[in-house]
Amino acid sequence: MSSPHGLPDAEDKSALREWLAARRSELAEKPPPRTLSELRALQLKRLARSLQEDAPEQADEVPSPPVLRFALDGGGVRANRVESALLGEWLQALQATVQSVAYALDELRLTRDAGPVPKSVQSVTKLFSGPLFASSYGMVLEGGPVPELVEMPGTGTDRLLDRAVNRIFDVADRASSASDAEEAVLDAALPLGRRAISHLSELAGVLASAGANVTLNWESSTTIRRTTFTSASAERCRSVLRSAHVDEGEDRLAGTLVGGSKVRGVIEIEIPDGRVELVRAPKEEVTALLASHAKRHVVADVHVSTARSAGGREHRSYALIGLRAQGGTEPPPRPSSPDERPRR
Repeated sequence: MSSPHGLPDAEDKSALREWLAARRSELAEKPPPRTLSELRALQLKRLARSLQEDAPEQADEVPSPPVLRFALDGGGVRANRVESALLGEWLQALQATVQSVAYALDELRLTRDAGPVPKSVQSVTKLFSGPLFASSYGMVLEGGPVPELVEMPGTGTDRLLDRAVNRIFDVADRASSASDAEEAVLDAALPLGRRAISHLSELAGVLASAGANVTLNWESSTTIRRTTFTSASAERCRSVLRSAHVDEGEDRLAGTLVGGSKVRGVIEIEIPDGRVELVRAPKEEVTALLASHAKRHVVADVHVSTARSAGGREHRSYALIGLRAQGGTEPPPRPSSPDERPRR
């Protein structure tokens, strides 16, 4: 006679009754699906179990972290050795620059950039020392673990390190361009604001002061890129950025609210001369602002950062303080602080 849980002999009535009784007890423990969704879930579980049994056992694949390779040569580098002071200055300046540029590019950041870079930005832009490689002096730096889940690919912090490194590469490439290098560097750096401009200048200054050159290679899930920062191009970059001047103050924009983006945390105001100014606003407020004021004349009180080059080039960025319909009641003045000087 067959086992009660095997297929019984159809001629053996006693075995058939025992088999049916065993099957009924199993069904009592695991009731059959009663809806289409339960049936689908059961089928998916069976399919997954079948695939796992057929496939060889493998460890879960973990996305590789981004990698930044740099090779130093020139002043301070001899016979595959680098002066510890130069290496320390370079690594410290590189990390500080990556984090400050990332903070300037972060679409989730607060409307003000005073104070230290938030820990949330620091944690996703940390660089970790890896192995050395054959070069005048070469080192591998790695980013932190790649998050398994992100709210929306390409936004927020999941690509912040990649965007920051690419902007630093933009500055290095433009500082090495044959013509209009100064204007090209300013185009890339001025929108980042005072903090990032200062750190970019310090990073270039490490190479310029030591007479060193660096070749950088960046590999991430979305980018493979290479750039070279020579001591000459670094000196040019440092000189240009040191001459830039950033003013902070408050201003007022009057115009028509023509659009905005909750994802980017901005509203768009078309002013009378036809230009559309982007104004940073808290993401949680953008939808309500658009619902109340879209296509209407508004007055926006804004915090404005104005970056100017020695040659007169200028870039302005705005952060929203308050918004009201044009002709509406003006809000009471906010208490002033030493960091909030009225713009003249």
